[in-house]
Amino acid sequence: MSDFQTTNGQTQILIPLQIKPYSHKAMPTITGSAFSKEAGTVLYGFYNMEYLLPGGDRIRLIANHNQKTVQLMLFTHDPQLLKLLPGERPSSLVADTIDKIQRYRIRSESYKKPLSPAQQEKLQLANECINSLTLLLKKERRLKSHDHIGHEALRRKVISIIELCRDGNRMLANSPIVSEGALGYLLYDAHKAAQHHQFNRIHAVSRQDQMDFTKIKRKKNNRLLSTPVHADSSTVATKQCADTITCGKESNPCFVWDSELHIGHNSNDLDDALRTICQHYKLIPAPSLSDLPANRFAKLEAFFRQLWRDGQDWMEYLSSTEKPTHKTDVSYRSNGVSITQITPYYKLKGLAQKGYASLNELVMGLTDSSKEPIQARTLKEARRILGPLANDHWVVLAKHQQIILRLNNKLVQLNYFIKDNLFYPLPEGQDLYTLSQISKRHIYLPERASLKIKGFASRIPIFFKNFFKSIGHYIVHDLQEEFFNQVHATHPQNAQNQDAPTSSRLPLQKRNSVHEALESNGLLANGQTLEGFIKEHINNSPYVIARANHPPSPHAYNNPLHRSLGLLRHIVGLFIDTGERNPIVGSLAMAAYVYGAGAVLAPNALADLLTKLHLKGLVSGIEPTQKLAHWMSHGTRAEAVSASITYWQATVAGGNLDKFFIDAVSILKDDLAEVAIIAALALSLGYGITKAIPSLQKEMGDFPYTNYAALGGKGGAAVYDTIMHPGDDWLLGTCKWFLKCVINTAKLVIAPFFEGYYYGYQDGFVRGWGKSGSLAKRLAKQFFTAIIDLLLTILTIPLLEISALLIHIPFRGITNIIRKLLATLGNIKTIGQLFLNIAQRPSLNNYIADFRISRLYGFASPLGHFSDRLLINIGINILRFVFLPPLQLIKNILILPLFDLGSLSFRLSLSVINPISRLIAYALGTILVTAGGAWDNSLGLIFSSSATGLTLICNWLDNKMGELKQYLLSLIEIVRGELYHWAFVEEDAQAHTTLNELEYYCSQPRRFELIPHDESHCLLHNLLDKSTDLSQTDLTQETHYDKLFKAPSSTASEPANQERCTLHAP
Repeated sequence: MSDFQTTNGQTQILIPLQIKPYSHKAMPTITGSAFSKEAGTVLYGFYNMEYLLPGGDRIRLIANHNQKTVQLMLFTHDPQLLKLLPGERPSSLVADTIDKIQRYRIRSESYKKPLSPAQQEKLQLANECINSLTLLLKKERRLKSHDHIGHEALRRKVISIIELCRDGNRMLANSPIVSEGALGYLLYDAHKAAQHHQFNRIHAVSRQDQMDFTKIKRKKNNRLLSTPVHADSSTVATKQCADTITCGKESNPCFVWDSELHIGHNSNDLDDALRTICQHYKLIPAPSLSDLPANRFAKLEAFFRQLWRDGQDWMEYLSSTEKPTHKTDVSYRSNGVSITQITPYYKLKGLAQKGYASLNELVMGLTDSSKEPIQARTLKEARRILGPLANDHWVVLAKHQQIILRLNNKLVQLNYFIKDNLFYPLPEGQDLYTLSQISKRHIYLPERASLKIKGFASRIPIFFKNFFKSIGHYIVHDLQEEFFNQVHATHPQNAQNQDAPTSSRLPLQKRNSVHEALESNGLLANGQTLEGFIKEHINNSPYVIARANHPPSPHAYNNPLHRSLGLLRHIVGLFIDTGERNPIVGSLAMAAYVYGAGAVLAPNALADLLTKLHLKGLVSGIEPTQKLAHWMSHGTRAEAVSASITYWQATVAGGNLDKFFIDAVSILKDDLAEVAIIAALALSLGYGITKAIPSLQKEMGDFPYTNYAALGGKGGAAVYDTIMHPGDDWLLGTCKWFLKCVINTAKLVIAPFFEGYYYGYQDGFVRGWGKSGSLAKRLAKQFFTAIIDLLLTILTIPLLEISALLIHIPFRGITNIIRKLLATLGNIKTIGQLFLNIAQRPSLNNYIADFRISRLYGFASPLGHFSDRLLINIGINILRFVFLPPLQLIKNILILPLFDLGSLSFRLSLSVINPISRLIAYALGTILVTAGGAWDNSLGLIFSSSATGLTLICNWLDNKMGELKQYLLSLIEIVRGELYHWAFVEEDAQAHTTLNELEYYCSQPRRFELIPHDESHCLLHNLLDKSTDLSQTDLTQETHYDKLFKAPSSTASEPANQERCTLHAP
């Protein structure tokens, strides 16, 4: 049973931790009303939990109000650790490939020990591949940005290394119980990324692009300020920290690794990051992150177990009379800003991470005992010593900085580190994992969905505002400046300065709204713009954001033809990606696609073909397929498309049913609000398209909603992404391309007349037409280049998409089926041993004994307080009094009994099936092992040798054809790169940018509050007007303790290590 604690009327669940965070605080969410001048103001809040680590490092786990997963921020002085952390490296081909393959090395360390021989060989393959790729890092940095031949040679080398590893992995899969598995998927992802990698057209690859920060040195200011603590609730200002943290003698600055930049909110990648951090800092491994099942069926079993536990927790929550609740305080302001302050429903319980004067004092916090320690040299010796001793005895391994103590009849291991003669306990890996999991439920689904929908609604008006503002700025500034630059070119500079229109903006005088301040169009409370405020912080900050400094190059061509071709290839890529990942399932899905289309377009020909192939059983499915297609759509072509796509999707889902089920349940459980918004947009867009195009409306069947979703699915996702993450997206990019064409036409035809007006007939008008002629030649060169590039891109379709769909996937699918069949026939004893392992598996459940009657039986009072308004409260109570008792009666006499009866029946069935299945598996296993001992060493050798030979032949053919294909693609890419450089080199240089810390903070100002700062650089304090009351009060009062690092002259006391930012309405 969970423990609860009620404070100030709020009941919170106690989360047991070995070590409690060093500090934790809550920050509010600020949103603007969609119908006010603050529309578009969205500054999501968070709950921050921080641990200190050895070497002056620290880790922050941040539960954001709008995200389902935790955000990690690691502050480290070790640049080598940054190379090991997961995350895409899109600016570097070699580093990105290494990262993808390194994921297997990280996860293999968490598989159940000992690793099987196949797993050990796979790990060796991955290590050899990484070692080979590492040798290419220096070569990649030496390549110039315009060295297209060198780039393509590097690409071919990387792909050849990946394929060599894939060949070895396929050879290991020549066993009935071994598949290509996770390594196969990761290698395919690496191959796909290398195939489609676009090299930077302007900047060469740097060390930072490869996540190599070993050459980055300390900034001049080496003082690091700890997190600001807001102690006085009656003041608006924040309190500057009493102590500062100095970096010591290390030569490296403090690097900040932000999980949002590198891995987003991918749960698997976050777990990999935690594994890497635990291994690097030698934290006790988390059981939840260790002993992972590698088998897909074991993974499915683990998922069902976790789903069942979650369901039990939910039932326990519903049946509990004392429910943990989070406290939500919403303040509304007259200017349209609402501030949502959320106090979590959980409270952390454990030993505080603070500086202890001695190990005795540290252990006393756990045991409440003053027993003296026992010294030991090894962990084995410590366990031997504690074996016969009673609770609260403990052993110190000073060399390893570990404590082993007997607590509650269990041996508990605790790591610590020493700084300034103080002992600081280190958290366990399980503590980090537990906090990362409760961060998923930092706020309940209704509140998370409410914030998500509120944020989306608030973004809609500002999206249109920003869109037209961006277009207006592009016209008034960029295009107008480009036009008049054309007019005044080749003329004296003073004339240009005198006559050219200026677009200087008057200095800002006041801040009109929070939104404008966040957009750097208004002033903060201290009189600075957001950009100036951030620049000042960067100049005084000792932190270096660990990220690439060269983003990938923007798309080379933004014209509609290139964009349409890219969209088409993206759609086709969905089919290819499914088939390439699992060629057997992909081949069957393609067959199902042909079957669905043939059943509608040519049923008689399909029936004859199936009869000749001795597949008469499939003939009977032609008529039901036609009825299904007619139910979904009307019209021969529409029905064929509906049937083929449905069968293809069903085959793909059936071939990966476990993954499909896990992903579907996880998405609905964690991203329900986002799914609902995108689904609504997709259905609306699909419905609108059918209404706008009458021919499509006629093709809608009796159940048109699937077609609506299919037509608007991608569009709905694109609209949602465009509104929530505005930028130079498809809509804005297309509009800018059109306006660019207009201004180019104006420069050709109208600019000479303007130039004649400014500079006369001979020096202006005549010279202007000469410049228009030069411009026409340049535009013609660019137009010719774009057309040639489009034709060259079309030439790559047979080499990439068509060859994959029609040749590679069927080839690999058919040969994989044959290989698996031959391998199975040659390894009968292995299959028998598998059946014996199934029969002898440990029993983890007593199905009948674990049965419990549902706790939801009973009646609850329908009356209560639901609104502060008397009439509304009376109305709600009347409705509940009328409808709630009958519903509760139905629940008690019908729904819950049926649920319990179904649960009991299912448990009885499992209790009967379990021993029977074990007996059958044991009998089959014994027979196969006995027979396989003779078969595998005689005729079985022929089949296993045939499987090996077939694998070698297929790999050789695949590699040779792949090398030829890649060579042809390289020739095309080299020509495309040379052509683009020839025509667009000047304009392309202006389109490329570099990433810096200013862009990091300005893109998401909330990041400012996640970095340690002092009073003068608290964004929330400076963002709000002086009339706004910004204060911070303690969540709980705790004993203060000395800081981790003391300034030599500092005598101030340590601030409270729990704080909360509270915003009150004026």
